[in-house]
Amino acid sequence: MRSSLLRVAVPCVLLLPALRAAGQVGSITGKVDATPPKYLEETVVYLKDAKPAAPRTLALDQKALKFQPKILVVAKGDTVKFLNHDTVAHNVYSPDGEAYNLGTFKPQEERTHTFDQVGPYTQLCSIHPEMLAFVFVAPSPHAAAVDAQGRFTIKDVPPGSYKLAVWNSHLKAPDKPVTVEAGKAVSADFSVKR
Repeated sequence: MRSSLLRVAVPCVLLLPALRAAGQVGSITGKVDATPPKYLEETVVYLKDAKPAAPRTLALDQKALKFQPKILVVAKGDTVKFLNHDTVAHNVYSPDGEAYNLGTFKPQEERTHTFDQVGPYTQLCSIHPEMLAFVFVAPSPHAAAVDAQGRFTIKDVPPGSYKLAVWNSHLKAPDKPVTVEAGKAVSADFSVKR
């Protein structure tokens, strides 16, 4: 299965720079409002039905007893390097998806995990229970976490019609249909609530 995904994904990845240079990709921008607003920073907007791409490696760090960033958006098949740039040892685990525990690692050490299931993964540290972050695994790299004002941009989207979805750690909103045209930005807003 993975090799067949790679056969489809590799041509898409190789074509993307050419499509981008020729203005043949579009983007999706918008804003998410949250009620209550305290959960806004735990929001991701993503395309449900975009094609997968070649796997990437991204990083989630630990500094000052915090995961940074609080939300890391990856695509199915991507690998995350869990870094420790803190002054103390940390443990990284998640009870979600296929559940994993990367063990305890000292400052300047790192561990990796490859995500093969779509959805949110709570990131916890058994040594420091106040630490919390999320890795959100989207079906493709066409996804983005919102900023502090709720704004988002999904870049380099091939032209087509898609279902745009929003995930929030506590709140919900229905999917929206979007049509992306080459060289253009389409706008879509969400209001997430209980």
